[in-house]
Amino acid sequence: MNTACSFLTGAGLGAGLMYMLDPQMGGRRRALARDKMVRLSHEAQDAACVVGKDFRNKAQGLASGDLTTLVGGKRALEHPFTGGWSPSGRALMAGLGAGLFVYGLTRSAPMSCLLGTLGCVLAAEGITNTGIDDITEAAGEITERAKHLAGRAGFGKRKSREQSAEMMPAGEFPF
Repeated sequence: MNTACSFLTGAGLGAGLMYMLDPQMGGRRRALARDKMVRLSHEAQDAACVVGKDFRNKAQGLASGDLTTLVGGKRALEHPFTGGWSPSGRALMAGLGAGLFVYGLTRSAPMSCLLGTLGCVLAAEGITNTGIDDITEAAGEITERAKHLAGRAGFGKRKSREQSAEMMPAGEFPF
């Protein structure tokens, strides 16, 4: 098992190096990868600036005595699972979720599952800023679309024995 895993790891690394160091297209691939990394670093810097500015604004609100600034106002406190969190709230939520997930990895069975699930939910809410209502609505739409496509493909329709016998070539049995 260990030998197979080592072989697959080496083969994957070798294929990746061959792909990136290809004499004909490797330079283009490396330039594209470099450009994507530069773009991602600029986006991360911009996001850090936005979160930092939001943290400063929240701190000023807290200094004035308004605790609702932490979550985005009084309306956000009434419906906390509808999304629309501020950037600093999202950053805190994602960090707390990741921390809970990692802490859950150190615990034993039932507690680890609970902490890991809660951590994943908080991190997903912080990263996507999508409320639970939006997620359940999207899941319902996907289910309805899958049922519609399955119906169009003929799945879920029951055939009588006569229809099944007509579709079968002569001499074949259904079992």
